Amino acid sequence: MKQYFGKFLIFGVSVFFMWQCQPGKKSENGTTTAKIAQLEEKLYGQQGQYINADAMELMKLYLRFADSLPDDPQSPDYIFKAADISLYQQPGEATIAMYDRILKTYPKHEHAPMCLFLKAFVYDNRLNDTASAHRYYNAFIASWPEHDFADDAAVAIRNLGKSPEELIREFEAQNEGAE
Repeated sequence: MKQYFGKFLIFGVSVFFMWQCQPGKKSENGTTTAKIAQLEEKLYGQQGQYINADAMELMKLYLRFADSLPDDPQSPDYIFKAADISLYQQPGEATIAMYDRILKTYPKHEHAPMCLFLKAFVYDNRLNDTASAHRYYNAFIASWPEHDFADDAAVAIRNLGKSPEELIREFEAQNEGAE
């Protein structure tokens, strides 16, 4: 009986130590956070050089953090930063999905207004979907009429669907009329 008890005790202690050494969310969080800090320093440091592959890796790390710890206060900030990288590196739909994630999961977050504005911007400038851009610019103005970008949204609505040449002609006509 003592022989079995000793083996059981050794087995139990071994299992306990193996379980303790398994990477959990906290240690994964620490590792992910350290990698994020390292890549941010590399990409945005004074001496840093913007490398697309590093930016994409950073975007994935931001999203991995937010996926594993959605209630962490940094998660909406990281999703917003991921969307910022995605804005010109990913298809527009992928960027919009990140903005929507913030708007749905963290509707009271400080970045929520900009998410809606930038969602309209992506529809306008990346996807050339003026109907959706119009809808989201209007939603932005209705939700945050005092926001610094409310005037920009109104201007964007007025200019939806216009070619660069049309915008230049209108700008020149305004300048001639002002003189």
